[in-house]
Amino acid sequence: MSYLMPGLIGHRGVASEAPENTAIGLKRCKSLGIKWVELDVTQAGDGSLVMMHDETLERFGGRPERISNMDREALMKVDAGTWFSPVFAGEPLLFLEEALDLVKTLGLGLNLEIKVNPDLPVAPLVDAVVANRGLDALHNGERLVISSFDHTALARVAQQKPNWALGALYEGVTEQWAESLTDFTPYSIHTDFESLTAKLAAEIRAQYPLYCYTVNDPITFQRLLDMGVTGVFSDRAHAPDMRALVKAG
Repeated sequence: MSYLMPGLIGHRGVASEAPENTAIGLKRCKSLGIKWVELDVTQAGDGSLVMMHDETLERFGGRPERISNMDREALMKVDAGTWFSPVFAGEPLLFLEEALDLVKTLGLGLNLEIKVNPDLPVAPLVDAVVANRGLDALHNGERLVISSFDHTALARVAQQKPNWALGALYEGVTEQWAESLTDFTPYSIHTDFESLTAKLAAEIRAQYPLYCYTVNDPITFQRLLDMGVTGVFSDRAHAPDMRALVKAG
């Protein structure tokens, strides 16, 4: 790939300032000068592609419903804002096509994370995501990375869209990190920062851009930059103390 995501990517929008994966969060990103965002997409029971990190509504006021038992109409009634702050009361969930339209309108780059719903099969989710033409437009504008912890999902994306940039996600990255990459070639590697050693960082960076999540303080950010990390996902991608390190680099 000829392009790189920047050193700071907004995590789930700008998760310290607005409810995650929402329209108001994306608009806030734009107003705060964030250039790239990471958003989560998963699948509901009727096949709808909804921008959510979890398979339940637990985050939204402790509701136990599983989205595998819900359809688009039911999801449209969910208040996705009050849990964060009463200021955002009534903020609706976003669906993929709405999110892509807004990302395009705001001129943002997008790291779209495919969150596999454990209640549902992987293939229909991947196929439905790949079929969305809005992603082709972002890819053509070099403003798209597709990531997932499920590397079989990424391999399925690669079968259908061999030129798309793929980010291989890890939790607890180990020296065996490359063993799951046999069926696709990633654009970048994304991992938690807690398990990353200088040795592993050097090994990965010798082959791919390397990004860490979720980094919210400048001390950790600087330490990772010193290890050669390309960039980070942050709830505070707008913050002056975080941005200063990118400018300094």
